[in-house]
Amino acid sequence: MSTWTTHSFLRRPHLKLLSLVIFLSLCISVPAHASSGTEGAAFLDIPVGADPAAMGAAYTALARNAYAPVWNPGGLGFLNSTQISGQHLDYLDTEHYEFLSAVHPFNGGRAIGASVQYLGSGDIPRADGSGTPTGTFSSYFASYNLAYGQAVTDKLSVGVTGKMIHAHIDDVSASAYAADVGSLYQALPNCTLAATVTNIGSPLTLLNEANTLPLAFHLGGAYRISSQWLLSTEGVYPKTGLAAFHVGGEWRPIDTVALRAGYRTDTVKELSAVAGVTAGIGLYVWGQEFAYAFTPMGDLGDTHYFSFVAKFGERDDAAHNLVDDRRMNPIAAADQGIARSKGDVELMELLNGDKSQAQASEDSNAQ
Repeated sequence: MSTWTTHSFLRRPHLKLLSLVIFLSLCISVPAHASSGTEGAAFLDIPVGADPAAMGAAYTALARNAYAPVWNPGGLGFLNSTQISGQHLDYLDTEHYEFLSAVHPFNGGRAIGASVQYLGSGDIPRADGSGTPTGTFSSYFASYNLAYGQAVTDKLSVGVTGKMIHAHIDDVSASAYAADVGSLYQALPNCTLAATVTNIGSPLTLLNEANTLPLAFHLGGAYRISSQWLLSTEGVYPKTGLAAFHVGGEWRPIDTVALRAGYRTDTVKELSAVAGVTAGIGLYVWGQEFAYAFTPMGDLGDTHYFSFVAKFGERDDAAHNLVDDRRMNPIAAADQGIARSKGDVELMELLNGDKSQAQASEDSNAQ
């Protein structure tokens, strides 16, 4: 980043907003145990999507796409196209995690979404009381979600997701119902704040044992430093267990490639510090995104995400969120007060110079 850009960035008042979000996120992430108990449906805490996973699961303030039903239903109010997303995750051992989502906007800043999360165990060896193998069995956890989001103003959107959660282990099954509520606030053209409460609902009861859902409060912020750099941060405070801090960044060296990295503290408690590191890449082809993420889990092994987001009928209007507009040109960025690189500034000055010369020529011809 050039000296000019750095100094301008530090002088900008909206940096204080992001600093406040980071401070609050860190405050609620100080290690502290909440109420004790057993949680069911913990698979809901596994990040969905290679893009969010690569950025350290700091995605609540960026979820204005097909990931919104899971990450933040409030983001649906700023949805600008019909979208479909899907994911395959090679999880630990034989486990696999699948995700499918579809969202659709309506006039008036309204949108709906539906998604499915599915964690399957694969075949697990079965044995009798003496340890003799007797075949295999399988298990799975699934969440079926319906979401609705509404823009309250041109800067604020709220939403809710209803969930039906089902667990099946061998010949035992159980169901529970839950909801997420979320909000997304466009504080400035390149700064977004968000808050959600996830998994408010009934216990998941297996064999007469009630397991509470992973209820948690999320506070996040996202800041687009320039047309190439994006920073996102998030604090997570669960009802049971340790609070956590997530942070992620994205660099777009060219329009078709996004390099991502992040860190999250909630995966390192029982593992090594390396287990908090995340990384990935996004490729953009004809406006569609294909992404990969790598998340190490220490001695448990590594996980690999593969996902896509497909868009149809994207609107190009004034409500477009510049925090997520990765194709923003330098002139538009300047009009919105967004920090630019030295090359962007020179391009802007060149284009402005061309406009001035054209205007001078027209004035001379008129005389």
